[in-house]
This record gives sequence, C-alpha cells and structure tokens, in this order.
Amino acid sequence: MKKILLVSLLLGSVFISNAQINNVPAPNFSVTDINGVTHTLSTYLAQGKTVILDISATWCGPCWNFHNGKALEDLHNAFGPAGSNEIVVLFVEGDATTTLADLNGTGTRTQGNWVANTSYPIIDNAAIGQLYGIAYFPTLYRICASTGIATLINTASAATIRNGINTNCGAMTGVQNSGKITSTDIFTCTETNSPQVRIKNYGTNPITSATVDLKENGTTVATRNFTGTTNMFGNATVNFNAMQLNPTSVYTAQLATINNVTPFNPNLTVDALDVNFANQSELNIQVRVYTDNYPSEMSWRIKNGAGSIIASAGPYAGTASGGGVDANTTKIHNFVLANATDCFSVELADSFGDGWGFGPTPHGMEIFNGTTSVFNIAVGNFGTLLTRPAALKTVATLGLDEQAKNVVSLLPNPSKGIFTLTSEDTIAIQIFDITGKMIFSAAELSNAAKIDLSGYSSGLYVAKITGSNYNKTLKLIIQ
Repeated sequence: MKKILLVSLLLGSVFISNAQINNVPAPNFSVTDINGVTHTLSTYLAQGKTVILDISATWCGPCWNFHNGKALEDLHNAFGPAGSNEIVVLFVEGDATTTLADLNGTGTRTQGNWVANTSYPIIDNAAIGQLYGIAYFPTLYRICASTGIATLINTASAATIRNGINTNCGAMTGVQNSGKITSTDIFTCTETNSPQVRIKNYGTNPITSATVDLKENGTTVATRNFTGTTNMFGNATVNFNAMQLNPTSVYTAQLATINNVTPFNPNLTVDALDVNFANQSELNIQVRVYTDNYPSEMSWRIKNGAGSIIASAGPYAGTASGGGVDANTTKIHNFVLANATDCFSVELADSFGDGWGFGPTPHGMEIFNGTTSVFNIAVGNFGTLLTRPAALKTVATLGLDEQAKNVVSLLPNPSKGIFTLTSEDTIAIQIFDITGKMIFSAAELSNAAKIDLSGYSSGLYVAKITGSNYNKTLKLIIQ
C-alpha cells in the first residue's frame, strides 16, 4: 500500500481546503493546450457540445491506468472531431509541480509518455483543478451543453460514458462505417514475419466486412479481408500470411474499406507497422539495471529461444516504504551467453504491480558489449510484467564490430509539425507521408536538431532513421 498511501496523503494536503463541485453550473475557463490551441468551455457549450473533462496528474497510477485503457480516446474518435463532432474531450494535467517533460514521459514524476498516441487536447494547467475544487486524481466531469451542469462521473469504459451522455445530455447521433486501424509492433530476430493489425469500430453500425492493405514504401504488397460482426468500440483482428520484411523499407497498413464502402475518417485508417529487428550481440554481455525508488519489488530475467532463463537478478535491497541501498541506482551484472545462434527475450517484473516508475532517475535496462549498447528499454508503470521479445540475438560465429547505440526519438509527438531529435548517434533520416512519398531527408543530423514539418497537413507520417549500424522506424503525428 506504500504508494497508494503516499498519493492519498499528498492529495489530502494539496486539496484539503477545497470544496469539490458536483451537479452545479460548470465554472468557465479559457486555456491553451501544449500545442498552443485555445480552449474555452463556454464556446464549446454554446456550440452544443458535451465536454468530458479529465483532470489527472502525471505521477498518478490510477490516472495512468485509465489513460491507457483508451476510453476517452475512443470517445474522441467516435463522437469528437474525428467522428460526429458532438463532444469535446479535454485532458488536464492538474498538478502545478509537474512539468512538460513529465507529460512527455522524460521527467522524474511521471508514469510514462502521456502525449504519445493521444489525439485529444492536453492542457497543463493546475488552475482548472483548483477552480473545480478537485479532491482526488483522476477526477472526471461530464458537462452537458443543454444544461451547463458539471457532474462528477466515474472512470469507466467508452460505452458506459457514452451511455451516460446519451441519458443525461441527449442522445448522440454518431457516424457509420468508421474505424481505426492499429498495427501490432513486430519484434523479431528474423526477416520472415506474419504482420497483424487490429480494427476498432467507431461507427454506430457493426463492421461485418473490411479490407486491409499492407504497403511497402507506399506500394501494396498484401491484402487481407475480414468477415464477422464487430460492434461499436469492439475490435477485429486481421492476420497476414508470413512474408519477408526488409529492414530498410517503410511499412504501413491501410483500412481500405468497411462494409464495402470507404471509411468515414481516412485519417484513422492508416498506421505504420513498427518492425524492430534485434541487434546482434557478442557472447560476453553486461546487463545494467536502472532501479527506481522501490528496488525490493524489482526483478528481471533473460530467456533464450527455448524459453529457458539464462540470466536473472532481483529483487534488490530496499525497504517497503521506499529507498534503500539499491534505490535509484545502477546494478551491473556480467554474463556469458551460449556459443550458439539464438534469439533472446527480456522480462521485467514488479511484485507490487506498478512497474518501475517511482524516483528521480530514469528506470529500465540496458545490455552492453563492452562500451556498446545492443539493447535498451526505458520504462515507467508497466504493471506486473513487461515482456520484450527478440531483444537481441547471437550467431555461433560472431566477431562483430561494435554497434551503435539505438536510442533515438523525435519529440514532441504528436506536435504541430516541429520535432526535436534526441540521439546519441549522428543519424540519417527520411520522412514519408502515408502514400510513400518522401517529404524530408537529411544525411547527417545530431542531437537536438530541429525538423520543421509545419507546412504539411495533419496526419500520420513515417520517419526512417539510419544510424551507424542500425535502422529504426518511428511514427510521427502532425496535429
């Protein structure tokens, strides 16, 4: 109960003098989100739109779990601007002591990256929480346009929140034949794989058939059809046959049809297929574990291709209330892998069930050959267990040159089109739109370089990044 108690104490001390509002006229506000867009409550209500207000904190575990459940993302896509445009979803970071870095998952008081894959507005403003007198995180309000009344609601599924809006604010119309495609990330030691995608129904009518195209550099290389019945907010899975994937290619999946017609919102129908090829490792490895403030809950293991544990450690020295000799430090372990061709997975575990996310230092694992990183994973609140397949591979006869550290990102993402490179390597980059057309390229970019795509339309783009000895694909979203 250590962290739950700590959070409760913090909340009690911060908001003890506030009187949380409920079933009263909603206090108006006009604020700017992290992308510079202004949001005024009274304007949205005057337009006849119900507002769902999520006031959370980046360090709050229950907030993170609700956020990752995607209920508000689903409502936004079905009934917000991406759908019938009958509601507005606003996320408010309500703790004045947190930072934009915490929202992006790089700060010291965060459960992870709140910005990535969030299409509705994010507002960093503690004054809203104070205005509404909130007593806990997360606090959700439903504000009906017809009455202007702010009503507390529970965190729940998209369907439950939808039903509450229909009952209390008036029935929403929605749209038909609307869906979003999401590809399953591939982690692999070989080039032959079977891509998989998921279709989520955002239409009021069931999806009974769909067509999905897999594209390589903008050209269709495979097509699969779905038949069945998938109701609103349900998911359908589509599997492609095994195929050879090229490490230098950019792959996208496109939802071409729903019920034999063009989907309602084309911006939801394309997703990049992330293909992560394992780095090749020499036999002598050094595992570095970056602990959090509760090392006594942390453990990890490396498994070979047969599923046998070949390296493990933890839990580490710490106390139930946090801290201890191994807290917020680096634990180093040396191992020798078997002299054989193999593919290794990594598992990170937390006995409390809230991942490795508390403390002022970064948390995760890195595997080295000498001074060269061949595997790196940064984590936050992943729950009880995080499995990373195809983390690295070995070949019976090695003798490799040292490999470049594969740590690279473009932030913030989503953005209004301005991205900043974070990289410990000088990289080459090519950026493509969803048709496969290259819109940007640079032969040599280093850390902190700015990439300006603000002149391009909102939507999904794919960045192909090449380091000194690796290839990486990143999805970019321009809002």
